Amino acid sequence: MDIDFSNLDFGNSQCPWNLADNVNEHKCAVKNTSICKYFCGIQYLDSVLCSYPYENISVLDSDDIDRKLV
Repeated sequence: MDIDFSNLDFGNSQCPWNLADNVNEHKCAVKNTSICKYFCGIQYLDSVLCSYPYENISVLDSDDIDRKLV
């Protein structure tokens, strides 16, 4: 399962990192592969929480993150 802003059928949101870099390659999360450093989770009704341009560890407390910080 991939999580990103790319499905325009469900709204007009776009990844702010992709917009800044003028590309379409960044994804929030790819199962068993990666989690974007700006990805902060999913909110009710499938809203993606993004902290771009600040890494998620600078906007979330350690209690808010459910994975180990590297």
